[in-house]
Amino acid sequence: MKRFLLIGMWMLPLWVASAQSRPTKVTGQDSSVVILDDIRFEAEQFLIDTATHTATVTLTLTSLKDKPRELKINVYGMQLVDNARNAYYFSSIALGRVLMRFEGKQNYLHYLLQPKVPVKLTVTAEAIPPQVEAIQVMKIVFEDSREEGRFLDAYIGASAKEE
Repeated sequence: MKRFLLIGMWMLPLWVASAQSRPTKVTGQDSSVVILDDIRFEAEQFLIDTATHTATVTLTLTSLKDKPRELKINVYGMQLVDNARNAYYFSSIALGRVLMRFEGKQNYLHYLLQPKVPVKLTVTAEAIPPQVEAIQVMKIVFEDSREEGRFLDAYIGASAKEE
């Protein structure tokens, strides 16, 4: 009996750590649909306009909660990553009817997500080098709904149908 108690006490920190961690749930074989903190991120479009050297990524965000929830995005943590793993910051972000520009120097984008109502998130990055073939991943940093001040990273990949 003492032995089991000793093993249980030794394993307690591991059990607590695993219970506290909330891994990203990825649907399917790719990362074009990610569910994190009761938000469903789904890749819609990953484009590069070679004429204007602009990359545009469009996602659909859907709150899976039964009540409206505030989404607080750290806009300077948001990045578009190309096929050579180079990261680019946004020049503009549109979430629903909210538009932010990099020049605005706002740190956070606040948006009230309604339950089960999809909203489009479009991120544009300028000055993309001509040798960039594709944007493959978008990183979004947003505040955890359960712990104020804690931020989560979501990595959404281009959908397999686009490639």
